[in-house]
Amino acid sequence: MQTALNVTPLGQHGLTLDDSEAASAANTEASRAAALAALSLPSAEQFFWGAITSGSLAHGYVLKGRNTAALYHLALTVAQIANCTARPQPPESFSGRLADLACGQCKACRWVMQNAHPAVLTISRLTYQIDDSKQHPELISSEALEKLANKANWPTQIKTGQVEVLIHQLSVSSDAVRVVIFTDAEELPATFPAAVTAPCEWRSLEATKDRAFHLRPLQRNLFNAASVNRFLKILEEPPPRTLFFFLAETEEQLLETVVSRCQVIPCTSKSGASDAEGVPHSAGYQDFLQDFTHRLTHAGDAFAWAADFESFFVQEHGLKLTQALEQLQHHLQVRWMTPTLQERDFTAYKAGQTAIDEALRMLASKTNESQTLLNLLLTLHQVFQIR
Repeated sequence: MQTALNVTPLGQHGLTLDDSEAASAANTEASRAAALAALSLPSAEQFFWGAITSGSLAHGYVLKGRNTAALYHLALTVAQIANCTARPQPPESFSGRLADLACGQCKACRWVMQNAHPAVLTISRLTYQIDDSKQHPELISSEALEKLANKANWPTQIKTGQVEVLIHQLSVSSDAVRVVIFTDAEELPATFPAAVTAPCEWRSLEATKDRAFHLRPLQRNLFNAASVNRFLKILEEPPPRTLFFFLAETEEQLLETVVSRCQVIPCTSKSGASDAEGVPHSAGYQDFLQDFTHRLTHAGDAFAWAADFESFFVQEHGLKLTQALEQLQHHLQVRWMTPTLQERDFTAYKAGQTAIDEALRMLASKTNESQTLLNLLLTLHQVFQIR
């Protein structure tokens, strides 16, 4: 039996808003509207509007775009509509907002908006953690999850055990529409606020209070062969009332066996922009990097370069080394990719990007961070001599 959630207007509780409080509330709502507008993907929303209103939703979608937060928000919006218990009569044509197909007030809608609906699952390296020490893997206990988060020792892949537990969970009948979202994610300091609400299981942890949950697109290496092979059958023959979403920048980032079983939906913003959600490229970082790269063009002590780089980004600003290298990569793009780019500049640019990409791959393989950084800076020193 469905239970409606009665919402009482604020004034009926005997509370009133003075002018300053009303202005603050209006500003908050305006900020929220602006944030949602930044996550808008009109063409993709119109596609799902048609699929939902015509009853022709497929079971699996690859959402393709560079703003992973917007892709995730789109998947949550579909989940909200699918589970809304008081869906309004839809307009005859697309209203411009896919969310208009849900009431936004029922308990299911609110759960999804809070990213706390038990039928909406985010499968990533940071969420849906399992205990695979037992004969049959099961979801990790809250105490064990807290310990894992406190150490920040998250897995480097989506494990086979996660897929096993997911398959078992989906085999149990449910009145709700299960929505399973596959994505990558990473933790950043709380000074870098995320664009979307983190899954309840992650944000409810004491260890994550000073961290932010940032979404990243899927990559091939996030799945091992065993986990993909185990999952393909359920993707081919999904349980009823189940939707799968895979969030990626391009189809090439996913295995062909997954892409071939899903519909691929290109997702671009209203302006056509494709900026990825990531660590903000702060002006303070660029000031440091401007001076730092200048030092690399001259003879110097590579150990001192590495120590200064780690001190600034890791110790002072709380970034991981991989995130710091992404900042350096972005700085080189801004510095060299100009309308007056010369052939020697392009050669240096490509060599620098290749060197950083290789360092990032090595760090993902758990190589020695200090040695990897040192080797990279020596390579960049040589690259800068090309210019």
